[in-house]
This record gives sequence, C-alpha cells and structure tokens, in this order.
Amino acid sequence: MATDDLHDAELWPVPPAWLLACDQCTLLYQRMTVMRDAVAEAELTTLPGVDHDPFDSGLSAQLALGQHMAREHAELLPDFEPGCPRCTTCREDLGRPAMSDGSIGWAVTAAAEHRARHLIVPSAMTARL
Repeated sequence: MATDDLHDAELWPVPPAWLLACDQCTLLYQRMTVMRDAVAEAELTTLPGVDHDPFDSGLSAQLALGQHMAREHAELLPDFEPGCPRCTTCREDLGRPAMSDGSIGWAVTAAAEHRARHLIVPSAMTARL
C-alpha cells in the first residue's frame, strides 16, 4: 500500500521534541519503530494467514513507551481528544467517585497511558487502547 492510499488516521505521528530529549523515551521509541518495521516487512514477505507478530512485540513496545511517558512525563501529555471513544471512556472513569479501596488509581494510570498513545501511534489505533 502506498502512503498516498493511507488516511490521516492511519499515519504515524512525528514524536514531540521532548520525547526525543529523554534517553529512555528515545530508546523505547526506537524499539517501537524497529518492531513496527519488522512486522510490516513480515506482512509483505510471508504467506497470507501467518501471524506476523506472534508475541505481540509491536504492541508491547508501544505499551512500554506509553507507560514510561505516563509515569515520567504526565505533565507533557496532551489532553483528551474530543472525538476519541477511548478518551471519552477514560474521562468517564476519572469522573467516578473514588472507591474506598483506592482502585480508582488504575483509571488515572490508564488515562495517562492512553493520552500518551495519541503522541506515538496513528489515531486509528488509539481508540483500541
């Protein structure tokens, strides 16, 4: 598929400058792009029906970078996207009263990790995680 055949929602975003200023972000971003390229190459060179990423390495690399960004750079993450269904769910989860067992903390973490993904993966992919 040529780049011209892609919709804007399928294009990989250019990472923000602050991401590349962090050594850990840079390492994780490079790992993510290497995995993405390896999976894309496998899709082009192997038979149909083959799992091109059997260990979900591409997704794992994206999640690792998102987790780091959420943990270390939360103040630099974008706000929720109005048209993103996952952002809507995250915002709703954050609006619920905190539970007595403190389990609302998962919502804060999940929301930050999702917002980070808006910076590193195509918008067509962010609604999934």
